[in-house]
Amino acid sequence: MKRFSRLLTVGLAVLIIVSFTFSTVVGTDLRAIDADVQGGDRITRFLLLGCDRSSKLTDTILLVTLNETARQAHILQIPRDTYAEYTDRDYKKLNGAMNVLGERGVKQFLSEALGVPIHYFVILKLDFFEDLVDAIGGVDLVIPQDMDYEDPAQGLKIHLSAGTAHLNGDAAEQFVRFRSGYVNADLGRLDAQKLFLKAFAEQCKSLSVSQILRVTTLALTGVQTDIGLPEAIRIVGVLRECDTENLPMATLAGQAAKGKSGAWYYCLNREGACRMINEYLLPPVPMDLAEFDPNGIFDRAEYLEFHRIYQAPESALPVE
Repeated sequence: MKRFSRLLTVGLAVLIIVSFTFSTVVGTDLRAIDADVQGGDRITRFLLLGCDRSSKLTDTILLVTLNETARQAHILQIPRDTYAEYTDRDYKKLNGAMNVLGERGVKQFLSEALGVPIHYFVILKLDFFEDLVDAIGGVDLVIPQDMDYEDPAQGLKIHLSAGTAHLNGDAAEQFVRFRSGYVNADLGRLDAQKLFLKAFAEQCKSLSVSQILRVTTLALTGVQTDIGLPEAIRIVGVLRECDTENLPMATLAGQAAKGKSGAWYYCLNREGACRMINEYLLPPVPMDLAEFDPNGIFDRAEYLEFHRIYQAPESALPVE
């Protein structure tokens, strides 16, 4: 089944993008909520979305929680194929939500469904991802296996060899988009992207002034966000002090299931999702199980397998 790796990949990439692009804000919303203060800590949450070229679907969905006081970040990834009742149409995979609701609508929808305020959205275009990797000089990482796949419809050609490699923008896109050769498909891709994002963060620690300026220039057209200039400047210092090598990240608990149409969906597990929201999104007050998804938008009671996964004890889920 499909579950776009612990998209910390594009996720942290976007965080660092925001970190290094101070004033490069597109579509600033001056009414945006400015963080929570809880227990003496300042908490800010981002919704990070990575969009593909062809269908404008959201390939990457990351929720990033930044504890500005403790200088800590947590990343929770929502698989793109997650079942969610955001529309009356037949297609109910979460990766189509932005086409229906818009970026602010998706932020509001997830805030209400998950029961935790999300303060900002950041949207990363795929072309910008390539240019960004080139702008920081590429990244070094170990490719876990040979990657060979082509999809003419998407203009996608992936040909990478296993082993230590230096990835430029084009090769980096191949690496984070590959999934067909993994035994667990998108789960494998999520893990690969986790590797990439950590390598990306490490590379950003040694950027020169000219590289930072180049990233800033690219972000004018490649990043859309409602983060205002004062907030962006404040967040910059916090992100630079976060420990990127020990960044807590996970995929929202659930399991793959096939719908009546034959399409695969990722079904959230209520108990596991609630636990992970408390652990990774740091709500102002710890969430009880009864408070998660009060309107049942992640459940599909008439589909027995979907409903079984949603209601099952987390311990009953297979270990990935």
